[in-house]
Amino acid sequence: MLSAVRSSSILRLQLHRTTRSHSRSTSVSTQLPLRPPTADEESQELEERVRELEAWFETPRFAAIKRPYSASSVVSKQGSHRPLPLPSELVASKLFNLLNDAAKDGRPLHTIGVIDPVQMTQQAERQEVVYLSGWACSSTLTTGSNEVGPDLADYPYTTVPNQVQRIFRAQQLHDRKHYDERMSVSPEQRAKLKYVDYLRPIIADGDTGHGGLSTVMRLAKLFAESGVAAFHLEDQLHGGKKCGHLGGKVIVPTNTHISRLVASRFQLDMLQSPVLTIARTDAESGRLLSSNVDPADHEFILGTTTSGKGVAEVVMDAERRGASGSQIDHLETEWISKNRLVTFDQAVQQELEASPTSDKSSAWKEYKALASGRSNADARHAARKILGKDIFWDWDLPRTKEGFYHTTGGSESAMKRLLAFAPYADLLWFETNTPSVEAATRVARTIRAQYPGKQFVYNLSPSFNWAAHGFSDEKLKSFVWDVAKEGYAIQLVSLGGLHNNAAATAELSRTFHDHGMLAYVNSVQRKEKTIGCDVLTHQKWSGASYIDRILTTVSSGNSSTATGGKDSTEHSF
Repeated sequence: MLSAVRSSSILRLQLHRTTRSHSRSTSVSTQLPLRPPTADEESQELEERVRELEAWFETPRFAAIKRPYSASSVVSKQGSHRPLPLPSELVASKLFNLLNDAAKDGRPLHTIGVIDPVQMTQQAERQEVVYLSGWACSSTLTTGSNEVGPDLADYPYTTVPNQVQRIFRAQQLHDRKHYDERMSVSPEQRAKLKYVDYLRPIIADGDTGHGGLSTVMRLAKLFAESGVAAFHLEDQLHGGKKCGHLGGKVIVPTNTHISRLVASRFQLDMLQSPVLTIARTDAESGRLLSSNVDPADHEFILGTTTSGKGVAEVVMDAERRGASGSQIDHLETEWISKNRLVTFDQAVQQELEASPTSDKSSAWKEYKALASGRSNADARHAARKILGKDIFWDWDLPRTKEGFYHTTGGSESAMKRLLAFAPYADLLWFETNTPSVEAATRVARTIRAQYPGKQFVYNLSPSFNWAAHGFSDEKLKSFVWDVAKEGYAIQLVSLGGLHNNAAATAELSRTFHDHGMLAYVNSVQRKEKTIGCDVLTHQKWSGASYIDRILTTVSSGNSSTATGGKDSTEHSF
């Protein structure tokens, strides 16, 4: 594990490298021009900037990233001056280095999701990364309209970037405070002080991207400007988004999500930002698909071999008759039960079983060789060749009233999507319904067989009832390290901070009701002192002493108005 001192040294080294790399960007001019450039000067500078960006694309940082666009298409969108460095460059580079170190050691960067600066500071000593959940932002933070609610991604797209900025600025405050405290003592005394690295890379939840591609790009820009090191995008439908552990999820076509990933990288390239992107799929438990436009999804779409009215038509007829909600639900369930949903491959299997063909196994293998991974049109052509006739199978009849297609979900669908996303994202996230080392291993090895060295994110979700999944205490203890060996470099208890906050507050509230200040002293102050929690002296934790030292510096040492003067009650601790 990296020591805090080494981690901080890497950050300072990255600052030097970033400054040096941007000196090349400002070598032509360190100031904005006072006169319009000539056409030849513009062409010369364009060529130089394109060469610089192409060289940047070829650095080890982007060795695993595919860009379906040119450097010149990026530079022409950047404006007349090269982009200025952003603070996120430092933490993104730090995260990239941490991931490389973790890969060498086969160890995880595991963390507990935070909801405020208090939790961030208490994790800083031991957790190497910080995670900010969209669920937590939706349910605990004020958004543009001061509304809170479930994780439907229906809050303004600025919400999570604003939380990133809040936590990033808090990190900077505590880093400055900590550095000043260390620099205020002798080297001998400093060597005895605990070093805390507050500048931990922030990984944030980008949900679905909150809209079309232009919104995805705005979100990526806000994240980079707010201080994020990495963010993830999931393949759910904006407007149909659900928490990964809720039902009713609607996923978008594979190529739609690839477009989101490409748009994110293009925006980051415009900023010349090394922020990492994470491609997440919710396809394992996603049972609805917004469109059948992408042939990559066709083999998993469900249809019916029974003709008649479609379920949407049945439902809308019932609505026009004034049927109640429960009656409509019953009609929909009844339709599905009468019209068994199968994939086209399953429909072909059924026809083969009923056909007089003697060698059904060979016929099936021949069909799969012709149809596997192909479009439904190609699969129908293959079936016609094998069976000698067309078969009736309709994927439109089961479509929901909203127009969504039914799909199988499952791990095979999810893994196929991750394979498609892999060239366009730094890390991959397989959102799963159950915690399993075996399942995680199978996913990782399948992906890495095609993309060696690809790293993954694992959601150690508090939505799982971990105690009910048959883990022994020893297996629970080793779970994080067991999956880390398979490349799950980033692991997060996404809402760990929220649940810990709730449990601690609920306990204190109940004991305080009965025992008053004895409960507070026993549950909070004594515990803070025992474990060395710096929030015990909350004025100092908040930076009051640090600001005092600044004010006495600028006011020639006058300390009469210092917040930490003799009247401060914190001297009693």
